[in-house]
Amino acid sequence: MKINYEQLTAQAAKIKSEISVLDYFFKLESLGTLRYDGKKGKEYFFGFEHQKTGSISIKDKENLWYDHAKGEGGDIIKAVQEFENKSFVEAVNRLSNNSDIVPDAYQAFFKKNGETEYNIKIEKVLDRIQHPALISYLNGRGLDLKDVDVAKEVHWTNGTDHFFGIGFENSNGGYAVRSKVYKGNINGGGISTFTIGNNPSSIKMFEGSMDFSSYRHVNPLDSFHAIILNGTGNLTEKLCVSVKSKSSERDIPVHLYFDNGEGGHKATIKAQKFIPSSQDKSLFYSERGLNDLNDFLVDSLNTEYRLKR
Repeated sequence: MKINYEQLTAQAAKIKSEISVLDYFFKLESLGTLRYDGKKGKEYFFGFEHQKTGSISIKDKENLWYDHAKGEGGDIIKAVQEFENKSFVEAVNRLSNNSDIVPDAYQAFFKKNGETEYNIKIEKVLDRIQHPALISYLNGRGLDLKDVDVAKEVHWTNGTDHFFGIGFENSNGGYAVRSKVYKGNINGGGISTFTIGNNPSSIKMFEGSMDFSSYRHVNPLDSFHAIILNGTGNLTEKLCVSVKSKSSERDIPVHLYFDNGEGGHKATIKAQKFIPSSQDKSLFYSERGLNDLNDFLVDSLNTEYRLKR
C-alpha cells in the first residue's frame, strides 16, 4: 500500500496538537506499564516498577515527555513508538483512533489536585472501615464490610487538603488506597498479601483490591493465600519465582484473576511463563464480556435484581 506522506504529515501534526501526552501516560499507568509518581513543580512523573523514583517527566502545557534515565523523549507519537514498539506510520494510525486515550475520573482528580506522594502525610489509620462515605462506596461496588475486613481506613493530608480511603497495606509499608474519588498509593507502592481462612488450599493473584474483595464476597468460605498486585507493573519475574516456589513447597495451585484487557492478558501470559502450573481463572467473567471480578459481582447482583422483578 502506497503511503501518502503529505497526508501522513498533516495527520501527525493534528494528532500532536489534539492528543494529550499526559492522558497517554495515565493510560499506560492504568495498564500497569508504568506507575504514577505524582506531580513535582509543573511536571508529572512516571516510572517503571524497578525504579525507586520515576524518571519520566511530562510537561503538560508543552505536551512533551522526557525520560531522564534514557536521555530521550518527544511528543505523543514518539511515546507510542517507544512504549508500544511501533513504527512512525503505525503510531500515527494507532493514534488516529484515540477513543481509548481519554481522561477518566482518576486522571482528572490528579490533574485538578496535583496529588503527589512528596507532600502526603498520614494523619490516622483506623483498624476497620467506619466512614459512611466509604461504606456507601463499597455498597455501590456490591461489597460489604466483611469483604474488606483486612483493610484499614486511612486518613491523610496533602498540604491543607484532607483525604480518606480504604487502604490495603503493601509490601513497602504504604497503602494501596481506594475511594469514590481516589485510586493510588500512599507512602509508596508494592504488592499486598493476606492469608484468608485457616486452611489455605490455593494461592490467588488479583490485579487490584476490589477484585480480591469481590472474590471474597462471591466465595465467603474459601481459604487461600492472596496476592494483590496493585497494578500489573508489580508482577515481576522475582515475584513469580517466589510464588512458584511457595506453590511447590505447599503443593497448592496458583489461580490468576487478572483483568479482561490488554494489561491483564499480558500479566496472565507473563505469570504463566514463570509459573507454569498457574491457571487462568478469568473465563467466568471474560466470557461474559466483563472486565474484572468486580464487574462480574455488580453484573450478577443487577441480574438477580432484574430476575426478581
